Amino acid sequence: MRWIAWLACAAWLPAQAQIAAPDTWRAQSFRFPLPFAPSIPYEGTERVRFGPSWANFNDDDAFTYVVLWDLQRKPLEPAELERALNVYFDGLMELATRTRKIADPGTVSQVSLHPMASPEHWSAALGGRVWTWNAFSKGEPLVLNLEITQRTCTEERSQVFFAISKAARDAPAWSELRRIRGATGCDAPPQAAAPKAG
Repeated sequence: MRWIAWLACAAWLPAQAQIAAPDTWRAQSFRFPLPFAPSIPYEGTERVRFGPSWANFNDDDAFTYVVLWDLQRKPLEPAELERALNVYFDGLMELATRTRKIADPGTVSQVSLHPMASPEHWSAALGGRVWTWNAFSKGEPLVLNLEITQRTCTEERSQVFFAISKAARDAPAWSELRRIRGATGCDAPPQAAAPKAG
């Protein structure tokens, strides 16, 4: 698909199902430093699973996906996460804007996070929003809802799980996002993915 052409420059990794998403959710993996946000100073791996409605940009549940950062470091403080996500979304949308040759709207991504109750198996949690632009479409304003959870897996390794959607956090799409988060372990093997729908 044209909206994902920018990924051609990325360092691909085996699309292992460490995230326990259904087989119908497209998988991608990258190593840090991320190609679109190289200034994020972490070591580790990013794994992404895109829901089937991700690219249906006019739908309420567009941009429904999950991201797992598996990092060689201790968990991140909220202010550090906000800074990293601002850089992340600016870099992602700027690269897609250049790749797709659409006009840059001049928008700067802004992330706002707040504490929320930690779900089972996660030691810290934040809810929030990101205000950015949709460089995969026409550069229109885009507001995404977030739930971010963290945990320590070993003394030198932690995970950050991002559940993301255009849908409000009380919408049906979030039931599946939270199910995936709950089923994803620190070392979930490929067979931990949910059965293919259909």
